[in-house]
Amino acid sequence: MKSNEFVEKYSLYVIGAVALLILFNWFQIATIASPGPLTTNTISKAFSPSGSKMTKGSSGELALEVKRTGDNVQDAINALIPTGTPEWGPEIGVSYDDPVNSLNRLASLHRQVPTGSLSAEEKQRYIDINTRISCEFCCGAPSVVDNNGRDLCGCSHALSFMGLSKYIIKTHPEYTNEEILLELTKWKSLYYPRNMVEKGAALLSNDMELTASSLNDAQLLSKLSSGDTSSIGSLPSMVGGC
Repeated sequence: MKSNEFVEKYSLYVIGAVALLILFNWFQIATIASPGPLTTNTISKAFSPSGSKMTKGSSGELALEVKRTGDNVQDAINALIPTGTPEWGPEIGVSYDDPVNSLNRLASLHRQVPTGSLSAEEKQRYIDINTRISCEFCCGAPSVVDNNGRDLCGCSHALSFMGLSKYIIKTHPEYTNEEILLELTKWKSLYYPRNMVEKGAALLSNDMELTASSLNDAQLLSKLSSGDTSSIGSLPSMVGGC
């Protein structure tokens, strides 16, 4: 009897150990598969996105680097469409090469980094950036937020701009508003490649630089067709009330 009792107890111990091992392995796999909760310490690497490069333009405004080949369309594609993964990409589960899933992940940042968590200075930076970008190809709002920082658009593209800008402001305050805006513009080019390449090629054909202000000018093409290049990039941040 004692021998049988020992065998039964030993079997229970083995079963329990195996169960614990399975649970531990499941937890490890789940941890690797999930990007995990977002905190202000999530990004551990420098903000140094790969793909299209940023450079100082002739006017001093930050612009996308363009290697001219004589083919304005291809040059615009090469400059506007980033490839690879930004250094911070693995930390939040995004890649330039996977714009659809990255869009969903970046849009979720808007909820996970509440606007109310921003300090007064951070919120002003957030407003400055996001009143200068819109989803003009699918939505009618003049910008993704108004002058008080309230959402003007609820589409996933707008949410990704708002979410990513807040995230970078919170985790990498050393980066300028211009750098962040141009980074958002690169993502905008991934979301609307045909439209953005058309704008980029039009700028290059007029020997103009690919700046964030020009690329986000919703009236760019009509201005170029009318010969009004002096006001490109000078649209008001918001028109009318919300």
